[in-house]
Amino acid sequence: MWLLALIAVLTPLSTPLSGQQLPLQRSYPGPGPFECPALVTPVTPTEDEEVRARQLASDAIESSILGDLEGARTLLAEATAADGTSAELAYRHARALEDVGLLDPAILEYCRALSLGSGQTDIQDSRARLDALYDVIRERLSDRALEAFVLGLSRADVGLHVEAVESFSVAIEESPQWAAAVYNRAVVLEAMGQFRESLADYRRYLELTPSEVDADVVGVSERIGMIEGELTRPTANPASTLALGVLFPGMGQYYAGRGRAGTLVLAAAAGVVVTGFLLKEVTVRCLVPAEGGDCPPDQVVDEMSRRPYLWPAVGVTGAVMLGAAIEAWVRARRARAEQPVPFEPEAAARGIRFDGPSIEARGGRVDLSVLRLRFR
Repeated sequence: MWLLALIAVLTPLSTPLSGQQLPLQRSYPGPGPFECPALVTPVTPTEDEEVRARQLASDAIESSILGDLEGARTLLAEATAADGTSAELAYRHARALEDVGLLDPAILEYCRALSLGSGQTDIQDSRARLDALYDVIRERLSDRALEAFVLGLSRADVGLHVEAVESFSVAIEESPQWAAAVYNRAVVLEAMGQFRESLADYRRYLELTPSEVDADVVGVSERIGMIEGELTRPTANPASTLALGVLFPGMGQYYAGRGRAGTLVLAAAAGVVVTGFLLKEVTVRCLVPAEGGDCPPDQVVDEMSRRPYLWPAVGVTGAVMLGAAIEAWVRARRARAEQPVPFEPEAAARGIRFDGPSIEARGGRVDLSVLRLRFR
């Protein structure tokens, strides 16, 4: 029992930053027309929001005439955020996204325009434009990239994280601008506990995806904040972790913020000690030795009990404590090594400091220093 508990403790515990992991993106350019996702019912805008949306749309026209396509896209993004019920604004936003080369978001906005205003004459070519963009995206992705993406999804679904990362990496190498492949690799890397690599992919995903049309962007932005907070959180001192783990079972893990591991160590140590204490041998001296039976109570001279497993249990408990303390120390050292080195300004230095040659110009005066000795 204690050995299994010890193995469970010493096995690295890889847990996500929160209980809710981001879902994988499963939409990819396959055969056939693009299937638009279900539209989330937009919130009815107020009168002031409608007025603001119309003004932003008018400003976007001026920006477009002046050749500022990115400015027009930004203004239309704000307009659709103010009034999410307008099919015309969604259509114009899709056209603006298409003009700056953001094809995936443009497809989603054409879908939204169709859902909001099916049959309207001013958006009647939305389906044709959507299909044309989908064909362009499909042509940009090689068969190898598509196969790797699908394989990565299947591997991630069955828990083959390392293999899934390899597959999504192949897809990204083939198509570096494929946001869904970058996003999926980030999700799998996070599940593996490789937070720095995951953070880089999440940031890359935001670069490839404008926030105004992709619902996943909000979740990714929140995830980036969580990972950054985790990576910059002060880490436990390795020496203190080792000392506490040796003094009390599981305290090293508790000190390092790994409560579950600390509880496992404490339970293993307590279980071994209690077992060694409860298992005992009793020797009874009897006036008239009974043949093949227990001594009658009135014939008992005395009883002697001993616990032959107590000291071995204490030794095993010590081994559990020492092993857990070393494991906590190793983990703390690793976390400290991965922690960014803080910048220490010169003013914080202490002791004797030698400065080499330097020259400073102040106004009309020039100061030349060959050697400077400082005491701090």
